[in-house]
Amino acid sequence: MLICDTHADTLFAMPHKKELDVTAERLLLPGHTRVQALALFVGGNGLRGKDAGLIQRELEHFQALLQQGWHQIRSLGEALPDVANALLTIEGGEAFGSDPASVDTFADMGVRIAAPVWNNENLLAHPAKSGSKEGLTPLGKAMARRLQRRKVALDISHLNERGAEELMDSPVPPMASHSCARRLCDHFRNLSDHQLRRLISLNSFVGVNFYPVFLHPSGKATLEHIIDHIAYICDLGGENIVGLGSDFDGIELYPDGMRHAGQLPDLFDRMAARGFSQVLIEKVAGKNFAGYMEMIDTAVFP
Repeated sequence: MLICDTHADTLFAMPHKKELDVTAERLLLPGHTRVQALALFVGGNGLRGKDAGLIQRELEHFQALLQQGWHQIRSLGEALPDVANALLTIEGGEAFGSDPASVDTFADMGVRIAAPVWNNENLLAHPAKSGSKEGLTPLGKAMARRLQRRKVALDISHLNERGAEELMDSPVPPMASHSCARRLCDHFRNLSDHQLRRLISLNSFVGVNFYPVFLHPSGKATLEHIIDHIAYICDLGGENIVGLGSDFDGIELYPDGMRHAGQLPDLFDRMAARGFSQVLIEKVAGKNFAGYMEMIDTAVFP
């Protein structure tokens, strides 16, 4: 079975976290193919102050993982069974500076997903956290076009609703790498029914986040709450777009029963117990993400 997790902050966490949620050992599952997206995060200061040079440090951490036996992929077809496959992503448009040509540098090194913004407003866009009603900036629109032409998926997980709507009108739909359903937990980081229906209509992708604050209003969660969000998106018609976006190594709270990447099979067992078919479990585990990335790979831009 193909198992894909579309967001983890492992590269950022490596220098200061004693025990990582995502390790090669925790990804190994005999007879299965595991793909872990690893974010190049711009930091809470947007590459300024203590975060200056952060992307380069994270790339050095990534090279260390490759030397330890991780396998970098640029498409899902390159993923190998019984190894830790890594897909590079970017979280925060500050990584691109003010020059759309900088997109090429990251695309050439294998970045396949990019979020224009994290929680801080930048030169490209406004985050959901800000409450802004403004859309992408002119630079943000130019950067988005350049990313799409380079087959880099646009990630709306931290983007505000206006910016997300603008990207949905682009030639290839954006995705949400680590977001949940706002109807079940009313948090600014979660997606509204309107957004989810739009993504479903566009055959996009939504990776459900494991952070308890996004899963349940109480801020506490279990495996069942992760499944609730998956089931809700399926009930809206999204059984072909929903998947997994754990946010491992970027969260400080965890659902009971889901403390690290090695416990994902327990989630699939609970899904089966709740009546999910094996076909649907395999879609959620990785096939839906693979289908979305194939659409990106084969897209033709005007």
